[in-house]
Amino acid sequence: MANDLLRATERAAIISLKADAPLAQIVAKASIDPVAEAPTWPFVRLEGTQSLPQGRGCTARAEVSFQLHSFAKPIYNGAGAMTKTARDHAGEINTAVVEALHNHAFEVAGRRYRFQVQSSRLMRDGAEADAWHGIASVVARAFAG
Repeated sequence: MANDLLRATERAAIISLKADAPLAQIVAKASIDPVAEAPTWPFVRLEGTQSLPQGRGCTARAEVSFQLHSFAKPIYNGAGAMTKTARDHAGEINTAVVEALHNHAFEVAGRRYRFQVQSSRLMRDGAEADAWHGIASVVARAFAG
């Protein structure tokens, strides 16, 4: 069944994000889909994965959608002055996430993936008063290698 491609596609997206140099300048690799319940800020999480089989041999091809959530707080200099707002910081991370995946094809573990960002948005984070949250909705097409 195509659900077999859910985790494989998630892994391919995370590997691709961690390999992206511009994103790595903004978010530490350990903070891209971190395992920790309370990760180090800023961070990016992959969530809401679902899959639709494409044709016969459901594990050979699938269309997999998911969201990439970027979380950021303001940046302050050594003197305590804000140098970047949380909104700007989240926007910068969200843009880097989109640019890392949109219209790119990757091969991971012998399988090919093509990522398309369908939409992107920026909003205040409900859990943290001083944080902002970017969301990129992605559709991946996974093909047998």
